[in-house]
Amino acid sequence: MRQNKPVIGITGTIAAGKSTVSRYFRDAYRIPILDADVVGHEVLLEDGVKQELTKAFGSDILNADQKQVDRRKLGKIVFTDAKALNRLNSITHPVICIRIDEAIAKTQEAEPEAPFLLVEAIELLRSPLKDMVQEVWAVCADPQVRIRRIMKRQNLTEAEAVARVQSQWSDEEYSRRAAVVFDGGGDTPALYAQCDRVYARMMERGEGEGHG
Repeated sequence: MRQNKPVIGITGTIAAGKSTVSRYFRDAYRIPILDADVVGHEVLLEDGVKQELTKAFGSDILNADQKQVDRRKLGKIVFTDAKALNRLNSITHPVICIRIDEAIAKTQEAEPEAPFLLVEAIELLRSPLKDMVQEVWAVCADPQVRIRRIMKRQNLTEAEAVARVQSQWSDEEYSRRAAVVFDGGGDTPALYAQCDRVYARMMERGEGEGHG
């Protein structure tokens, strides 16, 4: 049985470019990516989680047919209220961590040649996920750049985008806790070049075999 390879957590501020970095490692170097945001969306579909969230925030967070959590309605509550956000995280993070842990084990077995795995999670450092990774990478970008991206990507108002930015740590907080910091606020080729340099350093450190 092949030894498990390192699990790297990639995090950072919202709309800084985490997915751009993750996708580049996947496409250029075939690095497996586990996206906690995708897992989080799936977790909201679980009956037990939906019941807990409805109990905490009321049935107004459900969509018109009352069958699913409406993420935009939920977002309007939690991104303007720190206590509400903490309550949301206390309900969803334990389940997300279980699902991610299961996915890591499956991926390690299915892709033994991968030199390392990436777990992309915006709340990595504020959840038990931080104890499941061996190293943390952060992607940061100027707040104004991120606000514009959020407004365009999610069709939100400026006030809604600002609320999401302000609900998180600053770039400095992420940078202080990360072994590698990517600049996601500039042009894409420069970001890709930084990814190449980081990958080369990982290979020099001997992080696995097979994908050099």
